Amino acid sequence: MDNDIYDERVQERGKEYFLKNMVKYCIKRGNTLHGTVYGSDNYITKVDLETNTGVCTCPYQFNCKHAYALLESYKNGKYVNGDELFLNLLKLDKKEILDIFEDIIKKHNLWGEFVKTDVTLLDTAKNMLELTKMEKKNLFTFTSFLRNQFLKNAENHELLEIIPDVIKYVQERKKLEEILFLIVDELFERGKTDKDILKRLIELSRKYRELWMVKDNILDYEYFELLEY
Repeated sequence: MDNDIYDERVQERGKEYFLKNMVKYCIKRGNTLHGTVYGSDNYITKVDLETNTGVCTCPYQFNCKHAYALLESYKNGKYVNGDELFLNLLKLDKKEILDIFEDIIKKHNLWGEFVKTDVTLLDTAKNMLELTKMEKKNLFTFTSFLRNQFLKNAENHELLEIIPDVIKYVQERKKLEEILFLIVDELFERGKTDKDILKRLIELSRKYRELWMVKDNILDYEYFELLEY
């Protein structure tokens, strides 16, 4: 069954990741594996045990080596029973549970989950770009935010909507190209499951000549049908 979902190379690399202790943890909750797997970043990974299919926060997103590493961890008995963890929580009194809850919030700085705000991720990105007018070093702050937060967490429409602002505020050509490459590459990765966002990106590329790399990506990804769009 795994051969139908994960190609041979992915399986080999996933096994290597497991054997090299790259699986930070593997939790079995119901019929789902939850885990974090080390890579160029710490990737949050889930595997559906009914189908063995995986989703991941890495650029490949689906049925990747990180998901297969998590599956290998489970097959080799290297996992924690999440159902038992929650059963043990039921045995605690309310005060003990609240103490655990508070410790988790403090440790992982999760206060934002409980504080309502009208500022979206896109708003933050646009505000950062405006700050580049005041100080050049703010451009490096924006680029770090883009790499570490925005690309991973933004909605598809937010990735598209930030492009005109990037072109407006980033004057240095090489830096502009670097940022646009990052956004365009992310959109093409997402385009594997949603071609509509690529069509919207193509429409933007007709308006902004700075998006010349869109056509190159169409050829690289062999989405030749989009050349006629």
